Amino acid sequence: MAPEYAMRKAITDKVDVYSYGIVVLEIVSGENNAKYEPNKETVFLLDKACYLQAKGRLMDLVDKKLSTYNWQQAHDILHLAMMCVDQSPAVRPTMSEVVSVLEGEKNIQQISKADTSSA
Repeated sequence: MAPEYAMRKAITDKVDVYSYGIVVLEIVSGENNAKYEPNKETVFLLDKACYLQAKGRLMDLVDKKLSTYNWQQAHDILHLAMMCVDQSPAVRPTMSEVVSVLEGEKNIQQISKADTSSA
């Protein structure tokens, strides 16, 4: 659930972008959004992703069960997902920008630049 919706019940198109980013993280990592085990602290996938990104190790998030995968595609989709889950809705790309990256019309740097110029 996007932070702005959880706190203020604000529903915008950027809420969907946030949710998309979470789903992508779940798919690429093979993990649930929250891992709960009785008598242990809940581990949240987004917290793990943010930690790994800060350490420059975001690719450690890729599901270890995958024997082969395209490294560049995994790298790009993980970075796109992290853009989608930014805490600030204004910084997140639009869904049309996400689609343009997925279709190969734009790259992540192009939508990243577009976001900072419009802020």
